[in-house]
Amino acid sequence: MAKRNQRQNRKAILPNVFTALNILCGFLAITYIAREDPNFVRAAWLIVLAAVFDTLDGKIARITKSYSEFGIEFDSLADIVSFGVAPAVLIYNVYFHSYGDIGKLISFLPLLFGGIRLARFNIQISGFEKSDFVGMPIPASAVCLASFVVFTLEFKNPDAIYSKAFIPLVITVSFLMVSTIGYDTLPKFSLRRGTGNVVKLIFLLLSLTAISIFREFVLFPLIMVYILYGIVRWLICLSKNSQELLEANEE
Repeated sequence: MAKRNQRQNRKAILPNVFTALNILCGFLAITYIAREDPNFVRAAWLIVLAAVFDTLDGKIARITKSYSEFGIEFDSLADIVSFGVAPAVLIYNVYFHSYGDIGKLISFLPLLFGGIRLARFNIQISGFEKSDFVGMPIPASAVCLASFVVFTLEFKNPDAIYSKAFIPLVITVSFLMVSTIGYDTLPKFSLRRGTGNVVKLIFLLLSLTAISIFREFVLFPLIMVYILYGIVRWLICLSKNSQELLEANEE
């Protein structure tokens, strides 16, 4: 038993290393924002990189079967820094610093609801293999906010038009994290998991190719497709359930 625990602990080192890289990216993002000559674009890309490491730590944990309660808690602590604090500080400094206390409140929403989402996820987790998420994952929220910064700063003009258009997006993304809307996990890298998984896998590979070529312009539209897909699918299911309920009552 002791030897098996030692092997399990050794296997858990690698996913925890990627979790540490996740939190490192979040910390570095904050340092780039806080400098006298801030580099908001680099900070935004560090948040995106943190999401990549967050994905890898989960994938490696599944492959090596090195799940642990420690890993879950460590991952959540990393997520609140990289996908809660860092994006909140970023959007405040880029768009909302001139709004006074209202700007602080708007910027705080992704951090607040991201923390609530992580706490809810941790107490509801019933296994390590997930086919979907209840509510939008906090890394997706952070990537959405960070990619918006990259997208608009490419036009060298983060002015009032962008900041006003950004307010409803920040509010929507924040509430989506604590909603009951279902969002897909990443597809399995296998052609034996059904047609749905193959379609998602092809879309993911095409998306990664597009991001590698046109990263400044493609990432934000792609994450918006992911967000809107979840909402539209939820509305369709809601409509179908309402129709079935209505038909049942008529009978």
